[in-house]
Amino acid sequence: MLYIGTSGYYFDDWIGAVYPEKISRSAMIKYYSAVWKFNAVELNFTYYGLPGYKTIVSMVRKTPSSLVFSVKVPGSITHEGWKNSHFPREDIKFLLNALEPMILEKRLKVLLAQFPYSFTYSKENVDYLKKIRDTSTIPIAIEFRHKSWNTDDVYRFLEENEMCYVIVDEPQIRNLFPYRPLKTSDISYFRFHGRNSKWFVSSSERYNYDYSEEELELFKIDIEKLLRKSLDTFVFFNNCYRGKAVKNAIKLRSMIDNSFFGGYFFQ
Repeated sequence: MLYIGTSGYYFDDWIGAVYPEKISRSAMIKYYSAVWKFNAVELNFTYYGLPGYKTIVSMVRKTPSSLVFSVKVPGSITHEGWKNSHFPREDIKFLLNALEPMILEKRLKVLLAQFPYSFTYSKENVDYLKKIRDTSTIPIAIEFRHKSWNTDDVYRFLEENEMCYVIVDEPQIRNLFPYRPLKTSDISYFRFHGRNSKWFVSSSERYNYDYSEEELELFKIDIEKLLRKSLDTFVFFNNCYRGKAVKNAIKLRSMIDNSFFGGYFFQ
């Protein structure tokens, strides 16, 4: 299966840009699946705090069973725990309890653990990754921001522990992680952040980037290669400034030769 969507679905600057002017926040997830016809969404609000059970139930009820979810684990796990050598196991437990409606419906496909630029390669940090893997039967996708993780030893470690490596595209400045389209588990996972050179300068501008058709064509080639080797392939655009992620995701989806795959890889 090929799943394409965006990193998040409700942003104020999407209203009037890609969403209708008077849309309510509560109607956005339904519009996302019914109008744009995306078959996956990456939930990022869970990074800031544990979601309520009722919130997840509502999200599941508002959307068709064909829409699946990737959920980002809380920042207490990816941005805090490793700094003080304390793994917040209880936060993973609470997260999975809240996500139970998605799990029961078999619509929670992946947990995304996106680590910050300051999380660099070390034996202690490798051991920390193992702790995350041991807490859940849901597939874990690991995203690195620092290029010190770009080694064959790291990819072997992820493969041996059945952890999915997240393929990222982001500006090639300083020590940001490079774009390397490969897989370390049964699933493949792409995240496209954009290539804005102001990455370290302005957080508001970081994701302000519109991929060209030529750039999308190169991604298309890599995605199709990994589709042949993976059970599931996830593609999420995180260049969310004024809905550019939506436009790029729809364009890429139209470019992928569905007839070549016989329609099998799309729900």
